[in-house]
Amino acid sequence: MLFVSILFASCSGSDEKETQDEAAADESILNTPFTREVSHDTCLFIAHTVKEYDVWKAAFDLAQPVREKHGIEALNVYRELNDTSLALVYTNVNSLKEARDYITSDNLQKSMENAGVMGAMDLYWMVNRLNYKPEVTDSILMFMSFKVMSYERWESAFLQDYVDEPNRDFQVKRVLQGIENEGQVAMIFAVNDHDYVQKMEKNAAFRAKMLSAGVVSYPVTYKLVNMPI
Repeated sequence: MLFVSILFASCSGSDEKETQDEAAADESILNTPFTREVSHDTCLFIAHTVKEYDVWKAAFDLAQPVREKHGIEALNVYRELNDTSLALVYTNVNSLKEARDYITSDNLQKSMENAGVMGAMDLYWMVNRLNYKPEVTDSILMFMSFKVMSYERWESAFLQDYVDEPNRDFQVKRVLQGIENEGQVAMIFAVNDHDYVQKMEKNAAFRAKMLSAGVVSYPVTYKLVNMPI
């Protein structure tokens, strides 16, 4: 009976700690427009240059059964607003190992060459961390990736900034963290100003916030134009 009591107390203590940890995580998003509930967890964002978009898209469509067999589900296809030779794909990944094996396979590389892909693909293996709860109404959709000293430090500063200044001139639809590099952050966000990123990079107060949050690289940015999938 004593053993059972000790075991029960030990389990209860463990459950209480898990509950406390979950509560602490939930508190970090209080008074912000974000939730940690995500429709898909692991994802891959791909950017590559193609000779002819229509030729590439036809090959991409034909490869759908093969992708899905390897645990990759295409969610969105985009073209870059300022460089239409850039084709971008946002995918859900059900099996990280199978997806990686497929993406790095010689067969895919050959297929990509035949589809007119030029040069290497930029691959962003990510985990969804935050989702924006309100409807996104801004008109220009963008993808941005940059590196930070610590994801936790950056996210804490990012969320606190929303608490301090809830009115924004941009809407962050999704926040993601790198899998291979946990200090990589990506955001899919919307704005109404085509020059928003350039203006922010010249804003001294904004740069100071980024440095304080531990940002250590200039961002890679794409302006996304939704295409039929």
